[in-house]
Amino acid sequence: MALLDWSEKLALGVQRMDATHREFVERLNELHVAPDEDYLRLLDAFIDHTVAHFEQEERWMKALDFPPIHCHTGEHAGVLNIMRDVRRMVAEGKPEVGRVLTRELAPWFENHAAGMDAMLAFFLRCVDAGVDPMQALAKQSGTGCGTAPACAQGTHAATP
Repeated sequence: MALLDWSEKLALGVQRMDATHREFVERLNELHVAPDEDYLRLLDAFIDHTVAHFEQEERWMKALDFPPIHCHTGEHAGVLNIMRDVRRMVAEGKPEVGRVLTRELAPWFENHAAGMDAMLAFFLRCVDAGVDPMQALAKQSGTGCGTAPACAQGTHAATP
């Protein structure tokens, strides 16, 4: 049974982002059902995927001069630190800690994609359409990370 099913709810309308997110979900589901003897190997592959995934998003944010970059990258860093800590514990013979990580990553990812990544996707879609994202954003109302002045100014960081 899948821990998290890919659905249109997770799709953000940017093919290159959606493809990476779909792979994240697939790898998370592989971890969820992996036998203990395969878990560490699959966790390593999942961490490698997540590093590349986050690095790509961060390149897009820099290229776009994305206002909430500090908030978004702060959350990426926090999640990667947790994943690496859990990896160490699994390697020390505590596979149950990895199982907790797997279960917790599913709701985290849904929230992250619906919030922070949705804002990045909005910026990418604007640029693809030849529209200034900041002008388009000024016409939107929103809440959450990326819409607060402190986030846009990079004066606060999110916690995972």
